[in-house]
Amino acid sequence: MKKSEQTVELSINATPKAAWEVIGAVTGVEKWLGAMIKGSRVEGQKRICTLDGGVEFREDILKIDHENREFKYGIPEQPMMPVDNIIGSMKVTQDANGKAVVRWHWTFDVAEENEAQAKEMLAGAGQMGIKGIEELIAAQVTA
Repeated sequence: MKKSEQTVELSINATPKAAWEVIGAVTGVEKWLGAMIKGSRVEGQKRICTLDGGVEFREDILKIDHENREFKYGIPEQPMMPVDNIIGSMKVTQDANGKAVVRWHWTFDVAEENEAQAKEMLAGAGQMGIKGIEELIAAQVTA
């Protein structure tokens, strides 16, 4: 096993405040990553996410920093990818036009032969999730 990492960073058509309200809520992942996550709940310092078929995995909530708009979590094990010990962080900043920039970064342990696949899966999930945040905010604005 080796340490690896992946990052997805996208500007979205939303304010940093609106993007952080979605991420910083911690629950409701299924609203913006519904293709993967079917439900979520928080129990103490853990977020439990439910996948298709009712399979659950637990995330350790490591940091929720409202002032700096950063959320950090750990996933010791999960059934979706050939990786272990995921540490993920999501940070919201502002671009020159006042729009939100969402950066999702992961570090993880992976066997060398699975690294390219794991990075591709995380990149896809990251892009899907950040676009999902943008779509959720747009739907709330027009509702």
